[in-house]
Amino acid sequence: MKISFLKIVIINLIILLTSCAGSPGKSTETVWIRFNHAGYTPERAKIAVVLSDADIKGSKWRLIKNENIVLAGTLSEGDKGDDHFSAQAFNYTIDFSEIRETGAYTLELDNALSVNIIINDDPYSLFATQALMHLRAMRSGGETINRKPSHLGDSQAIVFNISGDWENGLWRQAVPRRTVDMLGGHYDAGDFIKFTLCESSLAWHLLTAYEMNPSLFVKVHSTSNLPDILDEAKYSIDYLLKTFPDENTFIIQVGDSNDHNQGWRSPENDTLNGKRPALSALSRAHMGGVAAALALGAHIFKNIDAQSAAIYENKAIAIYNRARKSDTQSSAFLRDSTNDFYYDRTDDDNMALAAAELYRLTRNRSYLDDAKTFAPPAVTAVSWTEWNALANFRLAEQGDTEARSRFIQQTERYAQDNIWNLPGDQYYWGILPVWIGMANMHLLSRRMERKQELSPPFLGVLDYTFGRNNWGLAMLASHDLPNSIRNIYSFVHHVQRRMPVGALSEGPGDKKTHDSMSQYFNGSPSNALKRFNTSSAVFYDNAHDFMIQESTIWGQGNIILMLALASANNLSPDANPGTLERRK
Repeated sequence: MKISFLKIVIINLIILLTSCAGSPGKSTETVWIRFNHAGYTPERAKIAVVLSDADIKGSKWRLIKNENIVLAGTLSEGDKGDDHFSAQAFNYTIDFSEIRETGAYTLELDNALSVNIIINDDPYSLFATQALMHLRAMRSGGETINRKPSHLGDSQAIVFNISGDWENGLWRQAVPRRTVDMLGGHYDAGDFIKFTLCESSLAWHLLTAYEMNPSLFVKVHSTSNLPDILDEAKYSIDYLLKTFPDENTFIIQVGDSNDHNQGWRSPENDTLNGKRPALSALSRAHMGGVAAALALGAHIFKNIDAQSAAIYENKAIAIYNRARKSDTQSSAFLRDSTNDFYYDRTDDDNMALAAAELYRLTRNRSYLDDAKTFAPPAVTAVSWTEWNALANFRLAEQGDTEARSRFIQQTERYAQDNIWNLPGDQYYWGILPVWIGMANMHLLSRRMERKQELSPPFLGVLDYTFGRNNWGLAMLASHDLPNSIRNIYSFVHHVQRRMPVGALSEGPGDKKTHDSMSQYFNGSPSNALKRFNTSSAVFYDNAHDFMIQESTIWGQGNIILMLALASANNLSPDANPGTLERRK
């Protein structure tokens, strides 16, 4: 039975109020316990990590509930710090997986500050709701949270076309001048630009999260008859409908680098309102992503809102068919002085996912044949979003054994041997959402192999996100977590001076890149966090640090899917081979 939403809040409030309480006389300067602040489900593996500046092998630990010791042990030989994943000289683990009774516990360790841990059947629905609340705050156009409608001028966004060669990334206003209605959608990150690739990734992940675990999601902020997650997904896909207003226009982006030259301001007071460009290009990477999201939207909504589902299906087919024509290009992008904005260089994976979703929706065999033709290989590296894995995952679900083999082969590489069980060994800009996406795919591949347990990379990233990391900070902002980030780089939250509840951090950044850009990060970073930085990675809870603390909508989609998977006990690997189905 699920613990009620109110009860979760109360439990987390108790932990928040007591988390800083330690035993008198105990040092808190050289030993730290890192654990998942959101809590643990009863059946899963539960491992805390101990960081220490000195060798504390043999130190005794105790897990206490209601003043009774329920489990105890001593620290065995630890791992030496590598100054890559951990800055401390010694690292140890405490395994309390055998404890399955729900409730509040205290973990004590000699010479360390005690910490409070919860085990319950539903540790994540509260944070899924909060992550969705942050998305609602990032809405462009109409109904949102705590502010007025914004960028209403996007209803007449000025069309820009590619200037010269596609590889230049340059744009110019269409002649004759014309406008398109691009009102709505979500601001991608701290700024006010709207990216079609990010929006389609968000929609796909929200819809998949709902499909995997609908019971996790409730109606709190939604003003429609839909639960929050479907209300947000519909807002997203209704915007995606507008990206293809006619046969020769496809909008890949609204806004440009001018957005970054306006200073701090609220979206409803942006002087660029009514002047923002809508970049139009027949880019297959973008068109494939949108067609995939719309087809999945039609699949999910067909028994909820048949009229909307029919619209989504027709538009998905139209966009997909247009993308197949010879005058389209692989991908388009905007070149900025500092970087290329979300340049997805390949389109086969996006188009494969679109075809697979259309086959799943229509059962038209030609789409399955197309998907197999487009099918991407198993990649060795993962970029900002995991289109490749999504395509092979969906194809494998439809019984394609070759796609299943590629999917499993690719995700097997995510099992890495490091103290945090992270799926990769490198740090770079925006790494945490990438790790989350990789972890989600690893779990789904394990399900295809009929393995019931939550995989180590999945649990590693889940726990890392909620505080079992170098800095002991949950990377999702919440008043209901004992120790979470409090700041993100966001014009919306900066002007409102509000806690960015539900926003996901981009996670630690690679030190070399961060150092090279440090002149752009105003404000003093927290000295308390510096001692946990390594020669490879740094993290600061600094609202001016757009490398580390800028929350993206595609990252929000990834964490919401992760919470759905972490909470789902109804995913059956015993259905048809290669197929994921929910137990009814």
